[in-house]
Amino acid sequence: MYSTLLISALSGLALVHAQSEATPNPTIPAMPTSTVGIPTIEGALVYDGPPVIGYTGPGGNATIQNGNPAATFQAVFPTPEFDTATGTTISGSVTAMTPANGTGVMFTVSLANLPDPALYGPLVYHIHQLPVPSDGNCTGTMAHLDPTQRGELHACEAMAPQTCQAGDLAGKHGNITATTWNVSYTDLFLSTTPGSPYYFGDLSVVIHSSNTTRLTCANFTMTSTSTSNTTSPSSTPTITPFMGAASTTFGSASLFGGVMVAIASFFL
Repeated sequence: MYSTLLISALSGLALVHAQSEATPNPTIPAMPTSTVGIPTIEGALVYDGPPVIGYTGPGGNATIQNGNPAATFQAVFPTPEFDTATGTTISGSVTAMTPANGTGVMFTVSLANLPDPALYGPLVYHIHQLPVPSDGNCTGTMAHLDPTQRGELHACEAMAPQTCQAGDLAGKHGNITATTWNVSYTDLFLSTTPGSPYYFGDLSVVIHSSNTTRLTCANFTMTSTSTSNTTSPSSTPTITPFMGAASTTFGSASLFGGVMVAIASFFL
């Protein structure tokens, strides 16, 4: 039994190590030549490891964003969507606005026609580090917004959102678990200040299935320089279907330890 566990541990370590190298994961199409980065768990047909209390990146915890200037941004998901394999056409938007006290950002997520979570979920969504390119390729958005370089080896600990990737909206505020999804919340770790490492106003939001396939994506655009919730739809790019990987870096916890924890969890 112990020899089997050791072999499994070594195999798991080799898998995660392979994902951290520059060669695309063989289970997914190669990344477009127009993008660069290191494919890791994001985009591969695997799951994040279990949450680890206090796990964070080399940059430490995210900081609460105070003094945000008044602004409203909106990302409207286009039709057709990026990946149509689920047989649905996701519609809706993510609206973000500065609260009256200037601390953090208030989000309103309104989505419809989502894939059945029983088949494809839980669905997750994140702010990514680049905008959607003009051809609509969601892979071009690269990895999650992650100024602390936390990475994705371990799932976000929702009770300690300061330890999570700044762009991991689902990890901090809940996955999508229904075909129609309406939710509002305030995220303290995002900024409406251009130039801030936590600024998202010129970035994108991406919806993923449970195996991390990118279903649809949209760019944030500024709709107001006030805190009113009056918005207008943003322009939508032409969609070029493609399923691929993102790039990111792993956080500070032990990689081998994370693999052993995941294996131990599997056998318990």
